[in-house]
Amino acid sequence: MVGKDGPVRSRPSHVIFDLDGTLADSSPGILWSFHATLEALGHSADETTLRRLIGPPLGESFRLLGIDETRIDEVVAMYRGFYAERGVHQTRLYDGVATTLAALSEEGVRLGVATAKRVDFARQMLNALGVGEFFDEISGASLDLRVTSKFDVMALVIDGWALTQRRDVWMVGDRHFDMVAARRHEVCAVGALWGFGSPGELREAGADWLVERPRDLLEDPRDTGSPVCMLDEVCEKCGRILDGAHAASCARRGEG
Repeated sequence: MVGKDGPVRSRPSHVIFDLDGTLADSSPGILWSFHATLEALGHSADETTLRRLIGPPLGESFRLLGIDETRIDEVVAMYRGFYAERGVHQTRLYDGVATTLAALSEEGVRLGVATAKRVDFARQMLNALGVGEFFDEISGASLDLRVTSKFDVMALVIDGWALTQRRDVWMVGDRHFDMVAARRHEVCAVGALWGFGSPGELREAGADWLVERPRDLLEDPRDTGSPVCMLDEVCEKCGRILDGAHAASCARRGEG
């Protein structure tokens, strides 16, 4: 695989992981907290809709649910109250995650977490799951809501490592937010197919390759997973893969 600056190394020096849908299945607690919050507001949403909202920053999720902009911070705080009460305790590691983290650490790869979840919840969850020790950088949404986007959360991890060379850094996530943030930070975007996103979503967001299970991260990416695109084969205007249908679709959206 070749990126903008030449060949991408087969093995990483640093790996940043998303949390929900990548390291752990936290959907029961997240869905319960969404339902509890919406019920308190006199709203409701079906589970299919709510599952699509696992991963984005909470403010964005509640906007998509029709919550008035003036109440977003209030509603996010309400959700976090419900999540602290019960949701944070309803989670499990995906099969193969713990052994994969241990193996990467044994290789000397430095590991970090960048999550839209509040940072104190993330630390609590990772420690409760028995894998917190593997990460030397754990970043999440700030308590004051000033840091919420995946790009900004990733920046905290990268700054913590004081990285000057990013070609050997991977970002592993299951949603398009993870892939887009990885591309903006010019690190390798790895799509996790066991999470909440779809292969199409990850491809459209510019994933470098897709992996079907955590242990695939221990293999040479040229020999495993599903290669998707080269970094210079993604439209810089709309973020979609450059293919035969791209020019017409981009023009229809007024982006070409």
